[in-house]
Amino acid sequence: MTITEMEDSILKRIQQAELYLLVAFDKVCRENGLTYFVDSGTALGAVRHGGFIPWDDDIDVGMPRKDYERFMQIGQSLLPSNVFLQNRDTEENYHRYAAKLRLEGTVFPETDELPYQHNGIFIDIFPFDNIPSNRYLAKLNVKYVVELCHIVRAYRMEGDSKSPSKLKQILNRVNKKLPKRWIDGLESYCLRFARRNENKNTGKMTCYFWRMSLTKQYLFDTSRMLPVKDIDFDNNTVMIMKDPDYYLKLMYGDYMQLPPEDQRKTHHKREVDFGGFQVNN
Repeated sequence: MTITEMEDSILKRIQQAELYLLVAFDKVCRENGLTYFVDSGTALGAVRHGGFIPWDDDIDVGMPRKDYERFMQIGQSLLPSNVFLQNRDTEENYHRYAAKLRLEGTVFPETDELPYQHNGIFIDIFPFDNIPSNRYLAKLNVKYVVELCHIVRAYRMEGDSKSPSKLKQILNRVNKKLPKRWIDGLESYCLRFARRNENKNTGKMTCYFWRMSLTKQYLFDTSRMLPVKDIDFDNNTVMIMKDPDYYLKLMYGDYMQLPPEDQRKTHHKREVDFGGFQVNN
């Protein structure tokens, strides 16, 4: 769905709703000494456009693991009443490894989601974990966790239609015959493994649970990511990694170059219901 296929006014309303969530999230983090950084296309938009990429309808933020876990503990009690912190503890059928902030009273489900109770307009919050300093070992770690999580995800999501190979499609069918307790144990092990360097200063970090980690291992120097700094995002101050140029070159290469117009697409091809949410102009 390109921007020409979505009314510009609708896209702007989505962006304003997501910005409302980001500002609420930023407020809780600042008041409680928690570190985060806008990442992926949100970081790109902040640097290249001073806010949203004009055709984007998505906000992603990352948090070092300890800050992420602390936010999971205190966030809901400190957020506005119309914001729901959706994670594996707050919603029974939610089995993703990254959390979301959802705007209550709206509807904006992802295409591959189970029927959640909360599926409003959202922003994603991704945990970043320490990984081994050895690059080869770090890549093996990421690949290992991603493959384990793929097995669990295939079970939870009734098979993954985006499996990259026939072999994995076959494994998915076999996977469905495994006992649920075996899958639960595998999932617990996977999460423990991802966090096993949590208290070590390895000098490297990554997000195991990005969708793109299925195909590539992204390894970041912690000293280039932290401490974070402020940046303007659509006339609001948010946090970004210490060296966004370093990060964006690793992620996108020549990131200041705009893509061809036919590649300027929104992420989520779905209907949106704004409910009673009003944008303050």
